[in-house]
Amino acid sequence: MKLAITREWFERKAELEGDLEIAAGLLARDPSPVDAADQRASSQSDIQPRIAFGSLVEYLRRKRGLSMEMLAEKASIDIVEVMNIERDAHFRPEPRTVYQIATTFGLPNKALLQLSGNSTARDNGIHEHALRFAARSGESVQSLSKEEKRALEEFIAFLARQ
Repeated sequence: MKLAITREWFERKAELEGDLEIAAGLLARDPSPVDAADQRASSQSDIQPRIAFGSLVEYLRRKRGLSMEMLAEKASIDIVEVMNIERDAHFRPEPRTVYQIATTFGLPNKALLQLSGNSTARDNGIHEHALRFAARSGESVQSLSKEEKRALEEFIAFLARQ
């Protein structure tokens, strides 16, 4: 038995498929370019609060004169977690770790859970303040500058009101 596949058949099938791309990664799982762009945008918005969370932990640690090792010991968490929190915006710490950090620094656990990506915010105010805080954060490992201290204090005051 021989199949009769004509050029017209191929053209009809090509029209049904539309204009698709063959790719690896995100597009390979979901070939719809609009959906892929939405996913990238949402994952970017998920990262922004975590950047602020990492900066907040680093600033508070530096303000209190703690090394990463000292913070890990004081909060009863692993030093690798402290390093990941401060340096990797894609890292999502365990809720227990966030609770330990909140307790150590005397901050509201609920707000830190939202910043760390472990719970979703009902109000985008925390994301807006987190973004402003992260944008004003420097990358120095020295003691905090006056501007960094002011940004830290304003952000902590906002978190305390939540």
